[in-house]
Amino acid sequence: MSWAWEVAAPAPVLLAAAVLVQQAVYRHRLRHLTGVLRAWSEGGDADLTIGGRGTWRAHTAAVQALGQAHRAATEELGRERPWRRELVDSLVQPALLFDGDCRLRAANATARELLHIARDVGEVTVLQAVGSPAIAEAVRAARGGTRSIGIDVEHTGRELRVAVSPVGEEVLVIITDRTRERRVEELRRNFVVNASHELKTPVTSIQTLSEALAVTVRADPARTAALVAQLGEEAERMARLLHDLLDLRRLEERGPLERAPVDLAELTRRILAELVPRAEEAGITVALESPEHAVVVGVPGDLEVIVTNLVGNAWQYNRAGGSLTVTIMPEDGAQVLAVHDTGIGIPRQDLQRVFERFYRVDTARSRETGGTGLGLSIVRHAVERHGGSIRVDSLLGEGSTFTVRLPVEPPR
Repeated sequence: MSWAWEVAAPAPVLLAAAVLVQQAVYRHRLRHLTGVLRAWSEGGDADLTIGGRGTWRAHTAAVQALGQAHRAATEELGRERPWRRELVDSLVQPALLFDGDCRLRAANATARELLHIARDVGEVTVLQAVGSPAIAEAVRAARGGTRSIGIDVEHTGRELRVAVSPVGEEVLVIITDRTRERRVEELRRNFVVNASHELKTPVTSIQTLSEALAVTVRADPARTAALVAQLGEEAERMARLLHDLLDLRRLEERGPLERAPVDLAELTRRILAELVPRAEEAGITVALESPEHAVVVGVPGDLEVIVTNLVGNAWQYNRAGGSLTVTIMPEDGAQVLAVHDTGIGIPRQDLQRVFERFYRVDTARSRETGGTGLGLSIVRHAVERHGGSIRVDSLLGEGSTFTVRLPVEPPR
């Protein structure tokens, strides 16, 4: 009995030893598997040699297949990444590329200029790159998805339309700056409103005067002449407004200009000669300081519009006993036309707005003189169409000087 126990005793010990050995093998295999998977996830290359039979062999085959698919996807991504960055650089619109962690991978020159992104900024986050929580949230929402997201945001004083699209595990952001488009839309809306308002005034006056005239012809014939004169004035005002609207429309159209040599000095002398009789009646002295000839290659009608409007404003907003002086002088391939008056002047806060359509510094006086509020806007468009520039210097109560610089030859 005692001898039998001594022979059977080693069996549990052997079993425990076998279990320990098998556990050690399993731990070794798991450590090896973990190391290989870690290497693959970090972009490295490692061989999977787990060994074993049955379930282990099936697991090894499955993991190896997964590894091969991962390597293939990684290689494909490696081939795509340079292409994606080249795509970003080639786009005309501002474009940025963010990785799966929402860090900046690429940005073209227009995006860096628009969003003030330095070239050495590194792999910053979306919010650090663009400075807009709305864009950052859109990038996070699009990450890993299949649908593009479009949003409109106001950022750094600009109206931006942003398209956010997932590209694999990365996110492409394309930005359209709609600031100018929105401003043009607003200008058009304001133009329609203002033009309607300006036309309504003479139309209403003409309608009222015609009704009064119909009654006056029978009841008080002596007043007929005065009403007819007022009717003519309102019709003339409406005609000037329509003429200015057509001029403005023509100047806004883009296309080739029919240029010809124009003697700016001779043109100015002719316009001033027509103004002198009216200026003398108002006690305003008119003077011209100019060389005999000052030739500019431009559109004759546009140049006449520039001089006529500036000289007309200088006369209308002058004061009795004042002066109107026009100077023309060559300067660095250009002719510089300056129109100076000693009139009422322009308040400082209005200097930046005098070239806007329908903007009037003195509304009452402008209507009294029949001004349309379009003259200076027309001048600005005509000057810019010739590649020139215009500025105004003025002191309230002391007068104004409008200076126009026109290239002698058309800009290339």
